[in-house]
Amino acid sequence: MTTRLNLPYLAQRAFTLWKRTAFVSSYLSKRLVLRLLAATPFLSDHDNVTPKPLNIAADERVMVLAPHSDDESIGCGGLILSYPQQTEVICLTDGARGDPSMPHHQLVSLRETELANALAFAGVQKFRYLGIEDQGLMTTGYERFRSLNLLNVDYVCLPNFLDQHPDHKAVTLLLQRLLKEKPHNPQLKILFYEVWGALPVWNHYTNLDKALLAKKHEMIAYFASQTKQINYAERLTGLHVYRGIVVGLPAVEAYLVLDAADFLALPA
Repeated sequence: MTTRLNLPYLAQRAFTLWKRTAFVSSYLSKRLVLRLLAATPFLSDHDNVTPKPLNIAADERVMVLAPHSDDESIGCGGLILSYPQQTEVICLTDGARGDPSMPHHQLVSLRETELANALAFAGVQKFRYLGIEDQGLMTTGYERFRSLNLLNVDYVCLPNFLDQHPDHKAVTLLLQRLLKEKPHNPQLKILFYEVWGALPVWNHYTNLDKALLAKKHEMIAYFASQTKQINYAERLTGLHVYRGIVVGLPAVEAYLVLDAADFLALPA
């Protein structure tokens, strides 16, 4: 029996490991900071953002883009729980690389079940899977991604564009391309939520009172395949409490909300 080496996969893994070395990480972080500072006047002494509560009207529709099943609950579970009937969740990848100890097909099925159960708990009735290969959003994902229809969507929610995960960053690039190629609601708002990286600036929030924060923790707990590796609910509580300092509340879920034109102007 002859074993074939998957050379493209091995090359991709080697490149990923190279990018994670201390030298490369230091170089990329410096380059990113310089790009951000060059793109907008960050160091103003009078431009201070005062975050406001996110209030979604009864006739507005929300689409949440989750690179993997659980990102939507971790990043904007409070928002989803607050507006379940107005929210549609799109899970972009199959999540097959989320646990190296499990066969891919088994993990894909499990993560789909976990998402369905979490959204049922939240009261969300509209959700679907695009089934793009995990870690393949930028290489093979656009053909399926472009099937999204944004004409009747008022808010598109996606991970922070600085999130330290390649699939999370990819969603911004794919959405920018989609908005340039297909018609969309002219009043469309883009909402960034936090998963793997904190937003440098945020302007809206959902108040996570004691009851809503507890429900968000319950929602996250449905993703047992992922929480066995990282206790997301426990670790997120620190972020939510810290964000609450700015607005004088015990805990909040923070977002950066932009008009579509400003979103398209972000340096890619």
